[in-house]
Amino acid sequence: MKEKSVAAFILEGLKKEGIDTLFLVPGGMLDPFMSAFGEARIQAITAAHEGGAAFMADGYARARGDFGVCMGIGGPGITNMVTAIASAYTDQSPVLVIGGTIPREWEGLGAVQDSSISGMNDLEFMRPVTAFAAQLPVAPAVPRFLKMSIRAMFGFERRPTFLSIPLFMQEETITADYEPRTSAACPRILDRSVMGKVIDRLKNAVNIVIFVGNGALRSNACAQIQEFMEHYRIPAVTTLHAKGTISEDHPLSFGVFGIGGSLQANDVIMGNRQDPAKTVPPPDVILALGVSLNEQNAVAMGDLNKSGEIIHVDINPGNLEDARYHSLAVLGDVREFLAYLESSGEITRALEENSQKRKPWLENIRGNPRYDSEADRGTDILPMHPARVLVELRKIAPRDTMVVVDSGAHTFFTAHHWTSYGPNQCLVWTNNGPMGYAVAAAIGAKLAHPESPCIAIIGDGGMMMHGMEIQTAARYNTPIVVLVLNNGALGNVYLRARRQNKEEAMGLTRCPVHDWVLFGQSLGAKGRKVEQYDQLPDAFREALSSDGPYIIDARCGRDYNTPNPGESALL
Repeated sequence: MKEKSVAAFILEGLKKEGIDTLFLVPGGMLDPFMSAFGEARIQAITAAHEGGAAFMADGYARARGDFGVCMGIGGPGITNMVTAIASAYTDQSPVLVIGGTIPREWEGLGAVQDSSISGMNDLEFMRPVTAFAAQLPVAPAVPRFLKMSIRAMFGFERRPTFLSIPLFMQEETITADYEPRTSAACPRILDRSVMGKVIDRLKNAVNIVIFVGNGALRSNACAQIQEFMEHYRIPAVTTLHAKGTISEDHPLSFGVFGIGGSLQANDVIMGNRQDPAKTVPPPDVILALGVSLNEQNAVAMGDLNKSGEIIHVDINPGNLEDARYHSLAVLGDVREFLAYLESSGEITRALEENSQKRKPWLENIRGNPRYDSEADRGTDILPMHPARVLVELRKIAPRDTMVVVDSGAHTFFTAHHWTSYGPNQCLVWTNNGPMGYAVAAAIGAKLAHPESPCIAIIGDGGMMMHGMEIQTAARYNTPIVVLVLNNGALGNVYLRARRQNKEEAMGLTRCPVHDWVLFGQSLGAKGRKVEQYDQLPDAFREALSSDGPYIIDARCGRDYNTPNPGESALL
């Protein structure tokens, strides 16, 4: 073991944990780190804003299925990150935040940017939005505190953590080696005491549907779910957060259920009795695997128990407390749950025997429309319709394309009209729903998977928040595509005001129509403005072959309603 600084030890430890890229905005309270990146062989990406750095780290984490790291100075740097870290917390994404704070010797002396307990106290800002928040007490404790920060991200649910390090302590030397995690696997637990009830309810059920949530993705259960579906011919739907976990062109996949989801997903979960010729009864059993049932995922917080009997499997007991969302709650890991079912001869025989009986139900659902309006997908109406723009993009984009979808009306157009073919190919911040993250998060996602095309789908409102991170993509020659669905409005709130005929509110929600291509060019990006559908294919091909960031400013109408809004009061 050789002597090294605390800063060098932390970077070396992160490298051993598989981190090759870190996102930050430099500042005086982080100076000792600045000269240590080269030896650690970690690429440091300087963002335009600390919030952008945190969103980049989150995008990096989600795309690679592990954790990301961001860094900022205490005080304004950390407060700038709070929205991004709160969003990672609510979406259960592991991000390690490293903050540089004033030396202990300066506490209580009125130091500039004092973020210690004598000043703004970063720890109190970060505790509500992290699983672990601490300040390094002494230099020799850094191996233990770094390990605690990383382990805390991977409990029953994944969450961000925060480690604050005083300036002078970053320079102190220690003699120690870092031992990385042996495994980042989800805890493999299952409450077997209720599995007898599960088997009793499944063995007599004919029409069964699997509802796949983000917990299944974290469990690395995607392959097991698909095998289970195919073996027993059981259909599946996903939450928006888990879109693509089951390829959406699989014959047993009916897409996203929830606000903006597919109509066939609605049918398979809730039944459809509106058309007497194509009546679809609700399922006998819904197997909800790793689903956080909430406004987005349960169609405006409806009572899903009206659909069918719900067996809700989740590793977090807090997600199993609301009886509206289950008939039977099972505390456990999704993979363990499926493995237990497969080990039971009684249930496997029943599932196989009933698979043929499910066929008429499935054929009925397939005969119903999948999209809210098929006409929108091929329309020639101008200004351009977002549905047609997304359909044309899907025709051109390679199958392994990742999309990072910002918050706004375009979120629901994408949920409905974009087809995802694999896990972590559609990244959406669904719970906190901040605007503006998509450009920054796409940079992180692209750096995690440089071999895959990456497209940020964002509105003009989001661009006005963190669009400046295009300069970061240009600075580091990161070839992301930024598709701006530019409608001159804050889409969701504008549409709601229009439906309520509130002219003053409509005025507040319209935006100046900016030229985002000129904006991007001023920051080092290429781009093209598109106003006609026949211009889209060439624009998409040019963007996807670009060796740097490329902006497509797609001029869309603001008055097109979002698809399949359900009963949400917010759409």
